[in-house]
Amino acid sequence: MSDLVMHSFEAGRRGKPDELESQLANLIGAYFLEIDNNSRFDLRVCGGISNSRPVVRVSGEVTESLIRPGLKEDLTGIIAAHYNKIHLTRHDPEFFVLETSLVKPQSFKLHSNGHAGDSGNPIAAAYSDSPLNLPWERYLAVSIRNIIDDIFQGGGNIPEYVKTTSGRSIEGLLADGKVGVDVIYEGAKIRGVNGITIAVQHEEHLKISDLRKKLENVVFSYLNLLGDAYKVDFGVPSVVINGLGDWNVGGWQVDEGSREAKPYRDGFASYGVVEDSFTGEDPSKPSGTGTIIAWNIARQIMKNGLADFARVMLGYRIGREDVIVNVYTGNSAKISQDSIHEWVNDNFQLRLSDAVRVFGMKSPEIYRSIAEASDYFHSRSFPWNRYSLERRLTG
Repeated sequence: MSDLVMHSFEAGRRGKPDELESQLANLIGAYFLEIDNNSRFDLRVCGGISNSRPVVRVSGEVTESLIRPGLKEDLTGIIAAHYNKIHLTRHDPEFFVLETSLVKPQSFKLHSNGHAGDSGNPIAAAYSDSPLNLPWERYLAVSIRNIIDDIFQGGGNIPEYVKTTSGRSIEGLLADGKVGVDVIYEGAKIRGVNGITIAVQHEEHLKISDLRKKLENVVFSYLNLLGDAYKVDFGVPSVVINGLGDWNVGGWQVDEGSREAKPYRDGFASYGVVEDSFTGEDPSKPSGTGTIIAWNIARQIMKNGLADFARVMLGYRIGREDVIVNVYTGNSAKISQDSIHEWVNDNFQLRLSDAVRVFGMKSPEIYRSIAEASDYFHSRSFPWNRYSLERRLTG
C-alpha cells in the first residue's frame, strides 16, 4: 500500500488583488504583442486605493520600442475596462491613477537572442483519471472559484447545473475572495477531499448564515455532479466558508497585492518547485512556456497509457538549447523510468521556441484568454490542451 499524501491548491477570485493584477499584467502583455510580435517583457503590476481612487503601478523590463508616446493613456484604458468588468463598476479611465515611471527598457541583446530568456526548472503534474488530467485539488479549486464568480457576475443567479433546494440565487456577493482545496492521494489515486476553505467578500445585507448555507449546498451539489461523472468518491470534506465571519470590504481597499505575491497560482507548486509567477512575462521565459511544455508532456504520458501519474520537470539554462528532463511517476509507470525519459527526448520538441510556434504563444489573443480564464490550464480551448508537441501527433 502506498503512503497517503496531501496536495493543496488555492484559486483567487478574479477580484482578489494579486489575481486581478495578474490578469492586468497579461492584458498589458497582449497589448505589447500587438505592437511588436517579438516583444519581450517582464511586468509587475501592483494596485491600491488612494483618496478613494484606484492607483496602479506598472513596472518591469520591456523591449525599448514599447516605451512610446500614448503608452500611459492606452494602459489606463486597458486597466479601467478590466477593473470595471471584474467589479461591475463604471469608472471612467480618468478615475484611475497610473504610475509607469518604473518601466525600464530591456537590452537589445536579450530582446534579439533566440534562446531561453532565463534559466528555470518548471514542472507540471498530471493524473490519468481527472478532468483534463489536472490534479484534483487544482481542478476543484478553480472550478468552484469559477462558479462563485459566475454567480456574482450573473446578478446572484446560481448556474442551472448546481442549483439546490436551498435557493436559486445568492444575492449580495462581491468580487474578492479565494478557494483552497486539500486532496488526499494514495499513490496515483485520489482518496478523498480533505477540506475546502472559501472566503468571499459580500454586501452587508447578505447574512453570513445564509451565505454559508447556500454556498455550501452549491459546493456539495457540484462535488456530487463531478463525482458521478468521473466515478470518484470525494468523501464528505470539511467546508469552511468565511471562517472569521462577515467580510464586507475587500479588493484594493484593504490589500495592495502584487502579481508576484502568489507564484503558486500559476503552476504546480505543491508538487515540488515554486517557479517565479509567469503572468506578465513574454513567452521566451521558461517559467511560463516551460511549464506549459512540461504539462503537455505529462498529459501525453497519460494519453499514451504510460503511467497513471506523472510529475515532469524540465531544466532550462539561459542562452542554451539543451533541456534536462526528469519524469517521476510514483511507481505508477507501465515501463521503466529510463524508457519514459528516452520516449520524451526522442519524440517531444522541448525548446521554448518550438512551443511558442506550435501553440501560437506570441498571439495577443492567447494572453487575453489566459486573463479571461484567470488560469493557465483549466480551459479546454487553450492550444496546449488541444495540440501536442509530440512530433508524430497533429492534435
